[in-house]
Amino acid sequence: MSAASVTVLPRRTPPTILVVEGDVRIRYRVSDELRAWGFKVLEAGSAPEALTVLDAVPVDLLILALDLPVPGSGWDVAHYVRERPAPMKMIVTSGETDRPDGLGPYVRKPYQAAEVAALAARSLNWPRPPQA
Repeated sequence: MSAASVTVLPRRTPPTILVVEGDVRIRYRVSDELRAWGFKVLEAGSAPEALTVLDAVPVDLLILALDLPVPGSGWDVAHYVRERPAPMKMIVTSGETDRPDGLGPYVRKPYQAAEVAALAARSLNWPRPPQA
């Protein structure tokens, strides 16, 4: 069997996504949109909260705002994730105009929650939800 003849099917179990965003309104909008797509969603509002979740729960995708409030920063979380032995997919958001290198897909703020959800679905090979 050649690699060209293999079909990749969508996952059947919902992936777990951790949304790390300091602005509670943005975090809720993104989380609600991801749940509408059928994802299991966890939330963190700071770097320490994110690190606690990452140590306790297996996460398939991290949606990370680099501009988190102190203590810590999104950069601290990104470095922690990159140093872990198991690779983790990451989508990075920021209001900065410069795109960070090597962290994964980048979405500049302000953005639409649906844009981030669609990017997450593509990253995780997850089907689009049925239209209501």
